[in-house]
Amino acid sequence: MSRAISRPHSAPMLFHAHGLLVIALLLLGPAWAGSSRAREPEKGGPPEKEQQAAGSPRGIRPSGAPMDWRQIGRDARYVYGRPAHLDRSGWLKLGAVVGTGAALYLARDEVRDAVQRNRSGPRDRFLDDARTMGKLGTPFAAALGFYLAGRARHSDYDSETGLLILESLAFASTVTGATQRVIASDRPEDGDRVRLFRPNGHSISGDVTIATSLLAPIIDRHLRVDGDESRPVRFWKRCGTWGLYGAAGLVALQRMSRDRHWAPDVFLGYANGLGIGRLVVDSHRGGRAWRDSPGARAAGGGGRGGVAFEFAPDTLRIAW
Repeated sequence: MSRAISRPHSAPMLFHAHGLLVIALLLLGPAWAGSSRAREPEKGGPPEKEQQAAGSPRGIRPSGAPMDWRQIGRDARYVYGRPAHLDRSGWLKLGAVVGTGAALYLARDEVRDAVQRNRSGPRDRFLDDARTMGKLGTPFAAALGFYLAGRARHSDYDSETGLLILESLAFASTVTGATQRVIASDRPEDGDRVRLFRPNGHSISGDVTIATSLLAPIIDRHLRVDGDESRPVRFWKRCGTWGLYGAAGLVALQRMSRDRHWAPDVFLGYANGLGIGRLVVDSHRGGRAWRDSPGARAAGGGGRGGVAFEFAPDTLRIAW
């Protein structure tokens, strides 16, 4: 039997989060705009080519786009208008996300039972600590850190990353908030109802959305492996990339372990934050063409994967 417990503070908390995002953009936007040199490097090429085109000092990458209010508006139009311009590959990816979410919904009781059976005190404490990545202060702190690092290094590129983190958080949180009101599901500890157009819904995990909104701005811009980098550098970049993916996954596991969300809730939160973040990065690079450029393919950073298999007679070569 399902039961529902009223939680009057959950909806105001979401509005407070959105308010903080608006205030942050209002306060930090002019600072980012003032620090930008409004350079327009060639879009779509590897970072080294962009650096040469912009005339930046060696080792300092230029920003991918002017950091001003018009660019934020362009990013919003690109992100929310992207579904109207999907190609066959895009529809396949969207279908895979929706299909996986539906499959997890059908198996959500079994997944919940398995997670709850394996709970323990030390594991709960570890996951509670890992949940820090899903708290609202984490992306704000990361954005401020990149902004200050950019100012200290005279790097618009680093400062721009801070702005992209806030944009990714704001756009992804908007999608989460809207979805929670359209598809309102109970928390597992409260019941199993799924209703339409009701307040206090929990259909997409806000914590997981927050955690994953950090991923693309950092990974695609700072942990993408360049083709001419040494093996140790490539190794540590890979470690950083999978470390971030894993840390966000721990936030998802914590929400299920504490019986606060179902499996499809955390999966859709992960897909939402990661997907919106990649769209924001693409918008600042003039579209998705850079992910398919030779430099991106050589680096393994354009969504093509960083591991290559080469077959020869009696030989298998793995490059990463």
